[in-house]
Amino acid sequence: MHLTLHDIEEGPLRHHVIFRCVGGSRMYGTVHAASDTDIRGIFMLPAAAYLTLEETQGQVMDKKHDRVYYGIRRFIELAMRANPNIIELLFAPEDCVQWESPTFGTLAEHRHLFLSKRCFQSHMGYARAQIKRARGRHKWVNNPQPEAAPRHEEFCWFLPRDTAEKTPFRPVLLRKAEIDLSQCHCALLERSPDLFRLYHYGAEAKGVFRDGSPVCESIPLEDEQTRCIGLLIYQRSAYERALRDHTNYWHWRRERNDARWQSQERGEMDYDAKNMMHTFRLLLSGMHLLDQGEPLVRFEGEALAFLMRILSGDYVYQELIEKAEEHLKRFEASRALSPLPENVDRKAIGALFEALTHQWESEHHA
Repeated sequence: MHLTLHDIEEGPLRHHVIFRCVGGSRMYGTVHAASDTDIRGIFMLPAAAYLTLEETQGQVMDKKHDRVYYGIRRFIELAMRANPNIIELLFAPEDCVQWESPTFGTLAEHRHLFLSKRCFQSHMGYARAQIKRARGRHKWVNNPQPEAAPRHEEFCWFLPRDTAEKTPFRPVLLRKAEIDLSQCHCALLERSPDLFRLYHYGAEAKGVFRDGSPVCESIPLEDEQTRCIGLLIYQRSAYERALRDHTNYWHWRRERNDARWQSQERGEMDYDAKNMMHTFRLLLSGMHLLDQGEPLVRFEGEALAFLMRILSGDYVYQELIEKAEEHLKRFEASRALSPLPENVDRKAIGALFEALTHQWESEHHA
């Protein structure tokens, strides 16, 4: 059974939602004029759903991941791994909570079961990933893709059959050879993938590329000598890589928050400030969890001011990297002194999962 966002929010499974809250910047306190509104939630499935051979769907979301609902089993699995985005939902500020059922209340009462020193690896890993992303998308900003998708012909080379060149068998780019592949047929050269014999048929030809791939024809024996003009070299992997880059770039352009990237496009900032802000948010939240026994979700005071200065681009990239290294050292010190257990109690969490399912079924069918 494939679940959709409509099923969860408005359809037959809307009563299966046990928790829903506003997440993202509005939860963290870092909201600004260009901020989106993120929704996060948890839904239940009956025990019978886990007794079939069909895999249960763990998450339901929209294309931009602005609205995400986790199945209870998936939620618990991620919480056991100390996933920062999941742990914070168990400590969501009250003003962010839109709905919670008694079943979620039971889960929240036992949220301490999911707190362990594993948060060090998870928060640190997510923080480092944000640092990589901060400059990873910078290349998209400064190296825009043309609107037109790459063409197969741009990745083709031609090796003429007959040549008077002093250095024979030197392929040239197809466009320099002035060959129109729409007037040609091709046949695969034996034992040579992506290397083809090329035959000129003029207006009678069907073309080499059809439906996104080179299509080989059966060439009559009498045409071998009269129609063959040389070899076609097709750099398939290079074309597929270029097409993938083009698709990813324009997906990013369609989905991005333009206000977020204006400073980079003007050359004022050489990193994504939002990614760098999340780096420090994750480090600070993880340290708070190790020191105080719960994550820092809503930022205030000096910590919030620091995050907002990052968002505003008040720091150069290297300065933030140095600050991140300092925070990592403090994070390691917190791990050494934390009273939290090394790992979660899987047996206790398994019992909680079973109890939550029975509780929800009792409430749902009452």
